[in-house]
Amino acid sequence: MPTVADCLRQHGDEFLKQHADKVTLQQRKVLSAITRCRTGELGHVIFACDGCQRQHWVGRSCGNRHCPTCQHEKTQAWLQKQTARLLPVTHYLVTFTVPDEVRSLLRACPQQGYDAIFAAGAATIRDLLANPKWLGSPNVGFFGVLHTWGRDPMIFRPHVHFVVPGGGVSDDGTKWLATPSNFLFPEAVASPVYRQKFREALRAEGLEKNVDPSVWHRWWEVNVAPMSDGKSVLKYLAPYVFRVAINDNRG
Repeated sequence: MPTVADCLRQHGDEFLKQHADKVTLQQRKVLSAITRCRTGELGHVIFACDGCQRQHWVGRSCGNRHCPTCQHEKTQAWLQKQTARLLPVTHYLVTFTVPDEVRSLLRACPQQGYDAIFAAGAATIRDLLANPKWLGSPNVGFFGVLHTWGRDPMIFRPHVHFVVPGGGVSDDGTKWLATPSNFLFPEAVASPVYRQKFREALRAEGLEKNVDPSVWHRWWEVNVAPMSDGKSVLKYLAPYVFRVAINDNRG
């Protein structure tokens, strides 16, 4: 099966000719690194084999964070580490996104915009689970993974997936509290809370004025889905943890 590097080696020059005015210097460096990865153009590493008594020259990896080949081992290590941390409870995939009207702002200000999704989403989860209706404690451990596209890689659709266990530690730290079976909290309740917290995050950055005021009166998408023991959702997220779109401006 052709790799990303194979495709770039075959079509990269033509792509750069057609889009020379749109490709930044940083993006050119990424493309160059991926196309030269493990070809020998970046140097070699020598391995001595005890079995055949021969030396083997292997091309150096580029190590670029955008390179799928270089990030595979990191992805597998992350998956093993997170799988070992799973608790023996139902886990939930909680996804927060933003309306179409806000996406242009996130393209222009990705650092502040992505941070706002993370901060607003995390605060929404903690606030709702602190309510005795849903759990009664904000002491819940979870993590989030950013996606900047959906099923169609050509459409910019920033959203964050949070993996949340169905329970947490009581405020006094003496006991475990569990959520009801296959239920974390209502999406209808989470949506306005998340919307308001995102607005406050933009306001703190001085960016609220760049958003159409009508968006603060609309429905904001929040999805909560039970994921059994959590292993399947980790396998789904793992390939994206170290995969970064080349047009993403985050550091």
